[in-house]
Order: sequence, then C-alpha cells, then structure tokens
Amino acid sequence: MTTSVVAPKLSARSDGALLLRLVRELAPQRDAFVLAVGLYLPLTALSVLQPLVIGRAVDDGFRRADVAAVSQWAGVFVLLVAGRAVVEAVQGLLMQALGQGAVRRLRVRLFQKLQRLPLSFFDKQPLGKLMTRVTNDTENVAELFSSGAVSLVGDALYLIGTVVMLFAVDVELSLASLVVLPALGIGVQWVRRRSKVAFGRVRTALSQMNATLQELLSGMSIVQLFARVEQSAARLEKENAAYTLANKEAIVLDAGIYAFVDAISVIALAITLGAAHAIGVSGVDVDGVLSLGVLIAFVDALGRFFLPIRELSNKTTIIQSALVAADRIVELEDEPEPITAPPHPVDAVFTRELRFDDVHFAYDAGPAVLRGLSFTVKKGERIALVGHTGTGKSTVVKLVPRLYDVTAGRILVDDVDVRSFDPRALRRLTTAVPQDTFLFQGTIRENLRFGAPSASDERLLEAARACCADDVVTRHGGLDGVVSERGQSLSLGERQLLALTRALVSDPPILILDEATASVDRETERRLQQAQEKLIAGRTAVVVAHRLSTIERCDRILLMHEGRVLEEGTHDELVAKQGRYAALVELQRTQG
Repeated sequence: MTTSVVAPKLSARSDGALLLRLVRELAPQRDAFVLAVGLYLPLTALSVLQPLVIGRAVDDGFRRADVAAVSQWAGVFVLLVAGRAVVEAVQGLLMQALGQGAVRRLRVRLFQKLQRLPLSFFDKQPLGKLMTRVTNDTENVAELFSSGAVSLVGDALYLIGTVVMLFAVDVELSLASLVVLPALGIGVQWVRRRSKVAFGRVRTALSQMNATLQELLSGMSIVQLFARVEQSAARLEKENAAYTLANKEAIVLDAGIYAFVDAISVIALAITLGAAHAIGVSGVDVDGVLSLGVLIAFVDALGRFFLPIRELSNKTTIIQSALVAADRIVELEDEPEPITAPPHPVDAVFTRELRFDDVHFAYDAGPAVLRGLSFTVKKGERIALVGHTGTGKSTVVKLVPRLYDVTAGRILVDDVDVRSFDPRALRRLTTAVPQDTFLFQGTIRENLRFGAPSASDERLLEAARACCADDVVTRHGGLDGVVSERGQSLSLGERQLLALTRALVSDPPILILDEATASVDRETERRLQQAQEKLIAGRTAVVVAHRLSTIERCDRILLMHEGRVLEEGTHDELVAKQGRYAALVELQRTQG
C-alpha cells in the first residue's frame, strides 16, 4: 500500500518570531534563565582552555622529558575537566527545570484557551488533533528549552571562543583551516529549510493519526457491531504508514547533516596539516616554525570547533520539530474568541422575562436553522418547544447560555442582550440539561457537585431523592460510587436522572431541558417525568419535548416549523385548533 503525506501549509510566522514568543514563556523563571545562560561563559572558558593545556604539556613536558611539568599540566587539565562537568551538570538541571516549567504553563494556558472557544470551533476540530497540540506539541516545546535553542547560545559562545583561541595560537593555520566555513554555512542553511518542511509533515501526520485513533477507540462498539475490525485496522495502518513516511525524510536529513559536517571537518583537518607542513614543525617555536605542542593544541581545538556543529543535526531536529509544534500552538492561541465578555459587562440578573427577538441562526456556512424565531418566557413560566426533527428545538438550548451566538436578532434577559453579559455570569443564571447526557469519570459526588462545588452531601442526597435518583446512587455505591468515562457504567436512564439531579443541585433561575425519553422504557420515562416536574417547580423553564405526553401541563406550547413558531397555546387550545400540533398528538397516539 502506497501512502503519501500532504505537505503542511507553511506558516507566515517566522522562526525568529516564534522563538521570541516562546522565550516569553520563561518570564516567570527569568532568574533561573539568566543564570543558565550565564553559566555558558565559564563552560566556554573551561572548554577552550583544554587544548592550550594539552599543547603546553607536550612542549613543556613530553618534548623536554620533564615529568614534573607533565604532572603539573595534567593536574590543570583534570581540574578544567572536573570544573566543566560540575558547571555543565548545574546548567543542565536548570535547563530541564526551565523546559518543564514552560510546558506546564503552556498546557494550562492551552486548556484555558480551549475552554473559552465556542462549540463551533470543536465542531470543526477532531479531538485527537487537539490532544496532540496540548500533549505532544507542548512536550516538543519543552525539549526546545531544555536541550535545543537555548543551548545554541552556549554553542555560539563556544565557537566564538574557539575561533579566538585558534587565531591566538596561529593566524596562518586558522585562516587556512576555516576556509571551509562558507560551504559549511550553505549546507547547514539548506538542511534547516528542508527540515522545517519535513517536520511540518511529521506533526501533521502524527496529528491525523491521533485523530483517527481517538475516533476509532471512541466508536469501538460500532466498529465491532458492524464487523469493521479489519477495515478500521487498515485505516489506522494507512495513517501509521503516512507518519512513518513523513519521519523518513526527517531521519535522512538528520543523518545527512552529521555526515556532511564530519566531511567538512576532515577537509579542514587536511588543510590544516598541509598548511602546517608548509610552515614547518619542530620541537620549539622559533623563526616562524611551529612547535609540535602548538600543532597538537591547534588540531585538538579544531576538532572541538566542529563538535557543536556535528551536534547541530540533533539540535536541528529538536529545534525544527519544536518550531513546527510552536507554530501549531500559536495558531491555537491566536484562534478568535467570538464569545467573550464585553469591556463593561452588565450585571446578569433575571427578574422578568427571557425573550427571543427575531433570532436567526446557522451552523457555520450551513443552511439556516432558525429563521426569525420570536417568543417570550415570563419569570416562573414553563413553556415547551415541540416539532419535527430539524426544526431548531435543540438549537434553542445552546443559544440561551451562548454556547453559540445568534447569526442575527437578539436573545434578551430583562430587555438586556445576553451579549452584554459576561458569559460565565450568564451561565450561572441558566442551566441546560442537553439531550446527550454527559457524566465525567470520577465519583457520583463529583458529578453531582459539578455546578455547585460547595454543596453538602445532604444537599446532594436531597436532590437525588427529589429527582427519583436516590436508588441510582444507592445501587452504584452511594456518593462515593465510581462513574466510568462518559458514564458508560450506568444505563441511559440512570445517566439522565443523575443529570437532572446535577441541575437541581446547581439551583438555576432559568432551566432549559432538551428532554430525551424516546430511548427509555415506560417506567424510566415515568421517573424522568417526575424528576423533571421536581426540577422545574418554581423555575422558569424551556422544555424541548420529544414525547408530547410529557408537556401537557406546561403553561404554553410552541410548535416550531422551519425555524419559526408556527402555533402557540396550551395543550387543549392547540388540540382544538386541529392544526399541526393536533396532527402530532394523533400520530404519537396511534404509534403508541
């Protein structure tokens, strides 16, 4: 099977701009960062002095057969190596701490950003891709700080110090050996550009593979029910092959830069030896003739000069991978937040009414769902929304708490547009129980307290009894009972009862219920209806009804058709009109 990898869209953000933005992540650890960078100065000094000590040991000791001089210079060399090891260890610990601190702050900030984004963003983004940004991409940024870009400061200082030392030893040899630098610079720059594209493909392929894996794992029951195990495995293998292919180019570039730098260093050494031969080498440095110690020191220093450049392949891998990851993180951080608090939010209070005023709405570029919806709910009134599937009933549930914003028109609370409130304050006025009930992994207590963290156990149990969920709590181990991921350890009806209890615990003045009783048995439906009655008692309630038998006692019923209110009245009034509502009642009665 042949799998190709689509090249990622190149970002308009430069590497320098990305690095500058990432360095700002270190602001809370500024002192540690300054110390870590400052330690490169003694590291450089301790490194570049070593070849000079070796040269002196050769000239002053070995060439003169002076054991004491050899021992003296050997002791100095050991001190230099030991000092460098200590400083390097301290500096390495500081850099690791910087990297881990940065990634911790990045993850928290990205998750906070995700919580501020509207649901329309999540409608378009696979969960696996978002998981990759919050986990894998932030890890790559941590690696950038701990062993990537910041260490380039040390490498630059080391290279500068080595060049200074080379020229201090011998100017002619230095000029001869460094003639290869232009070719080295051109090659490294070419690899850097190719690496950015290659690692962009790697991140894109990894993100797609994670998205596919998450989707297949979430839908495993459907995969097994429809016997699509082999086909799903083939789909994941296709994504896996694409990821492997994307990595191959990065690996080739990684290996190629190391071999290229190694070849350049050998050429530089050959040029140095040729130049030394032309100058002449003897035991002592007289009349322009090189001493053997100077030549050995120069060759050793030249080899050290190419060490950080040889490591550039590994650092290029880290840096380019981190920059691609950083670009994706910045893209997420720069995602517009259309649902935000205004500069001067109005106090969110509800004393009179909730009103939809000529509301239009469409999901992104899709067809209009609401087309001029208008209705008013007085404080303490309960209304029901009914109609065929696709008329926009469940959309109303999402618009009141501003999970989405209206396309046109207004939603008003006490004559104040909801967009004038802080969204968090608005959502404290309203609680919605959606049709797709969601419970979090943890305990029953944690789930019931989700909207009211300070609620006592007595309050939780009281609410459970009121919502006919007390036996659910008892059956599953009490308030400490374990709830599995998404509440899969409970039945659909049990999840709905706990969701109603959770809403009652939060005690909202405005309640919106997207009632879902069509998938439960008659006994569970009866209990859910009782729980709903307890929940909406004394509250302003908007109930999306799927079974008309559950809404006969509502103050008003609104029949929705094509995104508008077509009929309005009590159950008896609408049945007497013999319109669409009456037809729905008759249809459900004949279907049992």
